[in-house]
Amino acid sequence: MKIFIYKTIIILISAIVVFKITIGQTIKNYESKINSIKSKDNRKVILEKIKDEIKSANNKDKIFTEEERVLISTFLDKIKIELSSGSSK
Repeated sequence: MKIFIYKTIIILISAIVVFKITIGQTIKNYESKINSIKSKDNRKVILEKIKDEIKSANNKDKIFTEEERVLISTFLDKIKIELSSGSSK
């Protein structure tokens, strides 16, 4: 009976260690990402980066590649069709 208790304790401790190493680390990574998004300073930095990207895109002659133009155009056409058919119902 004493050996059973020792084995059980060893298995539980090893299971906890494996959990902390694998799943616990993944959870910590996601928590840190969420906390970084929550902070106002990081949001300001992200917004500044987005603004800079928009400004640089506005200075270019062509923003999209030919493939991107076709994809966006097709997508917008489908949205227009769907919206126009929805208004007649």
